[in-house]
Amino acid sequence: MGNHRLFVAILLWPTFLWAGAWTLPKGQLWGKVSYFNQSAEEWYIANAEVVDGVRFQPGDRRPYRFDGKYDLHALFVEVFFGVTDYFDVGVQVPFLDQEFVDVTQNDPLSDAGFSDLRLFAKYNLLQKPAVVTAKAGVKLATGEFLNEDGLIPLGEGQRDYELVAEFGRSLWPLPIYANLDLGYRIRTRNDEIERDPGDEWFFNGEVGYNLTPELLFVAKLEGLRSDPSVEFGILKNRSQIKRITYLAPTVVWQISPKVTGELAVRFTLNGRNFPAGHQLVVGVSTNLSMLELMR
Repeated sequence: MGNHRLFVAILLWPTFLWAGAWTLPKGQLWGKVSYFNQSAEEWYIANAEVVDGVRFQPGDRRPYRFDGKYDLHALFVEVFFGVTDYFDVGVQVPFLDQEFVDVTQNDPLSDAGFSDLRLFAKYNLLQKPAVVTAKAGVKLATGEFLNEDGLIPLGEGQRDYELVAEFGRSLWPLPIYANLDLGYRIRTRNDEIERDPGDEWFFNGEVGYNLTPELLFVAKLEGLRSDPSVEFGILKNRSQIKRITYLAPTVVWQISPKVTGELAVRFTLNGRNFPAGHQLVVGVSTNLSMLELMR
């Protein structure tokens, strides 16, 4: 399994950000710590191939060769702040612990550490009849990137920019809300390896229903679609195309007036060049005002 196949796993975290079209009240601080785990023995293959006389097409799901297994443990710390009632700024700091092993290796391929930092800004454009917000983000190349065989990189070695349109609607008096995020990510060139990753479209659609005042059930559909990468300025490498779709039933419960817990299981529905199988997400978030922080 080449490093480029392991590399895609670190691209998963955008779906964990402060989601939704609604912005924070002025002076409100929202913070969240999320734990993410995936253990995969299968993946959605990148290219057509024949294994033991069986032909597989790009995007087919099959086991890693040589009894391979990929493990990812990740911790995401996110903070958003309401500058005004209509404008938020935010930051996300990820920590990754990755490992891949198969029967051909004496020692697993592994690495752990902080990955690329992400900064965000959100501006609310419309409140009625639906909430409409524009979000912009930038990913900085702060995580360690080393182009070496046998190494799983923690960072991607280049800067990315993204624009997201967010649409939200509360169906009150029914205890239901709906939200849709549609985004485009511009991925810039990694000069060290003369590679320009393909730009990406991504989406997150969700519907939430309050089972009780303290318990919320959310059904999420998330996905990503990328263009081919460009190698050495001329070659379009279609083996680097990425596709993934997740279905993520999620339960959110109010632990206290200021603290919320979250539990989600994300199931892969289809993909290409991504690990397959379910993922577990556990999160804890809190809301505080600046007056509370200054006491």
